[in-house]
Amino acid sequence: MLRSRRAVAIFVLMMLISSSQVAIANSTGKTGQSTAGCTCHSASASLSPSLSGLPWGAGGYTPGTTYSLTWDGGPHISGEGGFNLDASAGTWSNLGSQVQSANGELTHYSDSLRSWSADWTAPAAGTGDVDFDLAVLYANGNGANSGDSWGTGTWTLGEDSSGSNTPPEAHNVTLVPTDPTKGTGLAVDYTYYDYDGNSEQGTQIRWTLDGLSVGALNDQNSVGQSWLTKGQEWTCTVTVKDGIDAGEPVTVGPVTIGNSLPIARSLELTPENPLDTDELRLDYDYFDLDGEPQQDTQIRWYLDGARISELDDSDRVSPLMIRSGDQWEASVLPHDGDEFGEIVYTGVVVIGSSNNPPSATAYVSPVGNAQTDDALQVHVGWTDPDGDSVQATEIRWLRDGTQVSAYNDLTVVMPESTAKGEIWVARARVNDGFLWSEWVESGEVNILNTPPEVTSIEMLPAGTLTTSMNLSVVWEQSDVDGDSEMNSQIRWWVNGEWIRQYDGMLEIPASETVRDQSWSVQVVPGDGDDLGNSMKTTSRQVENGAPGEMVILLGNGESGYAGAPGASAAPPTTPADSLSPLVVHTTAVDLDGEPVSFHISWARNGFTVPDLDDSRSVPADRLEPGQTWTTTVTASDPWGLSSEIEAEITIANVPPTALFTTYPAPPIAGAFITLDASMSADLDGEVSHYLWDVDGVSLTGKIVNVQLGMGSHMVTLTVVDDMGGTGFSASAIVFGEVSTVTSLSATLSGNEVQLSWEWDGDATTFRVYRSTSAFTSIGHGPAGEALLTGLEAVGETDETMWSETAPVAAHLHYAVTLEVEGLEVLWLFQLDNTATVDASDAPSSVDTEPTGSMSSMSIPLTLIMLLIGLASIGLTMYGRRRDA
Repeated sequence: MLRSRRAVAIFVLMMLISSSQVAIANSTGKTGQSTAGCTCHSASASLSPSLSGLPWGAGGYTPGTTYSLTWDGGPHISGEGGFNLDASAGTWSNLGSQVQSANGELTHYSDSLRSWSADWTAPAAGTGDVDFDLAVLYANGNGANSGDSWGTGTWTLGEDSSGSNTPPEAHNVTLVPTDPTKGTGLAVDYTYYDYDGNSEQGTQIRWTLDGLSVGALNDQNSVGQSWLTKGQEWTCTVTVKDGIDAGEPVTVGPVTIGNSLPIARSLELTPENPLDTDELRLDYDYFDLDGEPQQDTQIRWYLDGARISELDDSDRVSPLMIRSGDQWEASVLPHDGDEFGEIVYTGVVVIGSSNNPPSATAYVSPVGNAQTDDALQVHVGWTDPDGDSVQATEIRWLRDGTQVSAYNDLTVVMPESTAKGEIWVARARVNDGFLWSEWVESGEVNILNTPPEVTSIEMLPAGTLTTSMNLSVVWEQSDVDGDSEMNSQIRWWVNGEWIRQYDGMLEIPASETVRDQSWSVQVVPGDGDDLGNSMKTTSRQVENGAPGEMVILLGNGESGYAGAPGASAAPPTTPADSLSPLVVHTTAVDLDGEPVSFHISWARNGFTVPDLDDSRSVPADRLEPGQTWTTTVTASDPWGLSSEIEAEITIANVPPTALFTTYPAPPIAGAFITLDASMSADLDGEVSHYLWDVDGVSLTGKIVNVQLGMGSHMVTLTVVDDMGGTGFSASAIVFGEVSTVTSLSATLSGNEVQLSWEWDGDATTFRVYRSTSAFTSIGHGPAGEALLTGLEAVGETDETMWSETAPVAAHLHYAVTLEVEGLEVLWLFQLDNTATVDASDAPSSVDTEPTGSMSSMSIPLTLIMLLIGLASIGLTMYGRRRDA
C-alpha cells in the first residue's frame, strides 16, 4: 500500500459540472488525482501509462543523482491529453514542454501533447523507497465524456545502498573519418562498456574548435557540414555515464579539416549539332565546397579519340580545324590551387555538314503475337533525303521494358530466349556515314503459350485384350514452356466410333468391354492454357476371356457348391474340424456370357486324392486333426479357356472336455477324498494327460486322493489330448469343520501310560498312534509329507480313554483319530489331538501289549506310511497357511 502522505494527483481534463452533462476541460492542469483516475471521463481505466528513465536495473536510485524521465499513456487516440505525476520524495527540474509544477506535483498547462518529460533529482541518502504515481488521460475533445480513455500507474524505486557501482568506460573512441573534409563531415564513434551492466544514461560529448568550446554541439555525435571549414582543428571529449557515475573523460583529436576536391559539372559542347562551319565551344560549371576558385584547371580536346595538344586549356575549337564527320570530345580536370578533382568528359559529338540524317522504320515478325517456339525477327527499313546509302545499323531488343544486351545489333531472337507472358520490342536506328537517324521502335510482340505435344501414347494392358481386363491409357507430353499437364482430353473409340460417355476416363472397367470389340484411345494434351495436337493409339480387338472373378471357400458344411455367384447355400464355417464334412464353395463368372464348367481336385498333406476328383466335399471319417487339405478348382468356358484358384485349410483339433467328480459327496474335512476325471472326453482323439492343481499344489493322474481341511479349496483340472489340445475345469470345494478329539492328555503311572480325551459327537471308533519322534506342523519333507518318524498304530477303542504299558523308556508321542461316516479323519496339523508323556524313567523291559487292545488291531507300518503319503496335500496346504 502507498504511504498515507502520498499526494493524490491526477489531471481531470473534463468534468461533468451541470445537470445538462456539459463537459468542461481542465486544459491548464489538475492535481490530486494521480491514483484516483479520471472517472468523470470513463467508468473504467483503459490506458496503461508508462514511466521511463528511472534506474530500475541499477539496484535503485543514487542519492542526489538527477534522472531524465519521460512518460505517456500508451496507445493513443485522437484528441486532447493531460497528466498528473507525483513523487513521494526528491525534486523536479528542467520541466519539458507544457509541464508545470503545482502543489509539489507535476501536471500539464496545455492539452495538445500525448507525452511529457522532466528531470527528477533523487533525495538524500537514507530516504528509502520513493513512490511514483501517474495518471494519464487521452480525451477526444468532443465536449462529452464518451470516447475518452484514462489510466493510472504506480511504481516504487528503492535506494541503492550497495555503494559499489563501477563507473562506465568509453572504449575505441575515434573521430570519423580520419581525414575529414567539409564534404565528408565529422563525427565521433565509441563503444560504451559498463561492468555492472547498467545502461548508458547522461553521457556528455564536448566539441572544441581551434581550442574553443562549441556549446551548440554539446552531446551531439556529429558536426554538421555548416560548421566545418578547411584548415580548422577539432577535438572531442567523451564522458560516458550510467545514470549513477561518470567514467573517465576520453579526448580524441585534434583533427584538421582537409581540402574538399573541386568538381567540374554540367559539361556541354555547343552548338548541339555542330556543322563544319561552326566554332565548337566548351561550357561547364566549376564547384568547390570550400569556396576556393579554380586554378590551373586542365582542358583537353580529342579528335577521333586522339588528343590535340595545341588545344590544351582552350575552351573552344576554331572552325578552321573542323571537318564534316569529325568526332570531337573534351575533358575537364578541375583544380582549386591545391588538388585536382575527378576528370569529366563531355561525350562525343559528330561534326555534320549540309547532309540530312536518314530515317528508319522497324517491325518484328511474327507481328503482334508469337508463341514460345517462334523466333523473333526485326525488319529495319530506311530512307535518306540525300540519297545516301546506309552505312551502319544499330538494333536494341527490350524484354518487358529492359534491354537485353546479348542481342544488341542482332536481327533474330531465338525461341529459347523467350518465355510465355513476356513482351518484346525492337528499337533501331541507321547511319548514312555522317549522321544517325532517330531511334524508332517496333510494335509490341506478346509471347503466348505454346500448346503441348504428345510424344508417346499406349493403351494398357499390353498383349492380348480380354473382357476380364480393365483398359487404361498412359502417355507422355512435352511443353516448351515447361508447363505441367493439365486439363488434357481423353477420348475412347469403340469400333471406330467416339464414345463420349467415356471422355476423361483414365481407365475403362472390364465390365464395359465386350468380346470382338475394337478399342483405341486418343489424348489431346493440355497445359492449363491450350490444347495441343492429339495422338491416338491403334485399334486393338477384345478377345474371348477365361472365366474370372473366381472365389473359393473351404470349411465345414453339409454340402459343397460350384457355380455362379449368388446361387450358393450358406458358406462353410471355419476353422474346420474332423467332426463334420469338409466342403468347398466356389464361384466364377464368364464375362463373355458363356457357360462355365468346374473341375475340382483334392490333396491331403501334399498328396493328391484321386477318388475325390470333382467331389465338392470330403467325408468327416476321412478327416483327422492336423491334416492339411488343398483344393484346386479349374473354371473353363466352352472355348477351352480356363482359370484356376486354390485354397488350403488345416483340420483343427477339437479341444478335450475336462470334467471331474468327487467322492464322498459332500466331502469330509480332514479325511481323504477322491478326485475322479474319468468323465473327461476328447471328441476327435483321446485324453493323454490329467493335470490337477489343488490350492496351488500340482498332481497328475486320472484319479487322485487328497486330504483337505476346513474351508473353500480351489480344484482345477487340465486335460491334454493326443494333439496337444487342452481343456479346463475349475471348481471350489467347500469343507466343514474338521472332526477331532480335544483335550487329549497323556500321563504315566508307574509303567502304564494312560490317555484320555473329550469327544462330544456321535459314537465312533478312535484309533491311537504312537511315535518316539515329536509331531510338528511346520517341517515337511520334499514331497510335502509331515516329518513323522516311527508312527505306529497301537490301538483302537470306542471309549474316550486308553492305556498301555510304556514300551520303551523314552518320550512317547501319541495321536488320536476318529471315524466320520466310515472314513478316518487323520488330521494332525493343529496338534489338538496329540499329546506327549515322558516315560524315560519307565523300566527298560515292559509289556508291549496295550491294555484293552488286541494285536490284530494294530495297523501295519506300510498302511501308516500310505496314510502319511496321502496326507501330503493336506499337510502342504496347512503348512502354507501357517507360513502365510
